[in-house]
Amino acid sequence: MKRITAALLAMVIAMVSLQGCYGKMALTRKVYQVNGQVGDKYLRSLVTWVFIIVPVYGIAALVDFVLFNTIEFWSGHNPVAQGEKDFQYSENGDTFKVHAQKSGDTLRYTFNRYHGDTHLDTLTIDWNVKTGNSVALLRGGDNVTQYQAMRSKGGVQVTSSAPDAFNPGRQVTALYQ
Repeated sequence: MKRITAALLAMVIAMVSLQGCYGKMALTRKVYQVNGQVGDKYLRSLVTWVFIIVPVYGIAALVDFVLFNTIEFWSGHNPVAQGEKDFQYSENGDTFKVHAQKSGDTLRYTFNRYHGDTHLDTLTIDWNVKTGNSVALLRGGDNVTQYQAMRSKGGVQVTSSAPDAFNPGRQVTALYQ
């Protein structure tokens, strides 16, 4: 009888504490993305079956629901959803490999540009989501150019410290409205 009472009490506490706890299910989505990155459709199907039989999906969903979504419900932040993401896209024969990382109010995007297998340049952008200000560094070969974008009353002020800008060593400022 004590076990039944304890089990019922635990269920009631869980139901009350997890009320409205529908979150991002970020861990389950990451497991799903890992499965989706398998290129061959037959191998992807096999991985899906393995993830179901070994209960990778079930365990990820349980940990998401009980732990991470509860943390998200009470704090407003999901520790798994924050963090890093990688993706790539192609345009005009160039491939861009992008790494996005969130840390507090700052988002950092790193774009590596390739033409075929040749690395051309890297652009790193640090953007503060609260202030809207950003700093970018463009590295190509031996050249490094820094850009800053800051909100101003008339629009956005962009500053470049390109060594080959209009006059060497001089900062160039433009105001976009």
